[in-house]
Amino acid sequence: MTALVDPQEFGGAALIYLPKYVPSGDGALELSDGAIAQQFIAGLQRMYPHFHPSDVLDLQISRVKYVMALSTLNYSQGLPPMQARSPGLHIVNSAHIVNATLNVNDTIALAERALSSLLNAPRPAVPQPINR
Repeated sequence: MTALVDPQEFGGAALIYLPKYVPSGDGALELSDGAIAQQFIAGLQRMYPHFHPSDVLDLQISRVKYVMALSTLNYSQGLPPMQARSPGLHIVNSAHIVNATLNVNDTIALAERALSSLLNAPRPAVPQPINR
C-alpha cells in the first residue's frame, strides 16, 4: 500500500495490506486476532528474513464474511446509484466494480472515475439555518 501513499506520510514506515480471502465457513474466521497475527507475521518472516516482529508498529484484523457483490447476468445494467438519497452523499464501493475482480488496481480506478464525475457534478444547495 505504500506505493499509493508517499512513505513520508507515514514517517518513513510502510503500510502493508495482507489479505486472506476464505470461504464464509472457513475456520480461519473463528481464530483470535492474536492467532491470525502470528500466522501473518510468521509468513512475513519466511518471506523476508530481515523482518522482525518488533518492526510491526500496529496491526488490525478485519473479518468480513462477504467481501463483494456477486456479479450476475446483466449485473452492470442495474448497478446501485453512487448518489445516495442524502444530498451531497456519494457511495462508491465494490458493488460498482464490473468486468474486474476486487483488487487495489480496480478499486483505485473506480475511485478515480467516480471522483472525476463527482467533482464535475452540480453541488447540492446547502440548507440555511432557520433563525427564530
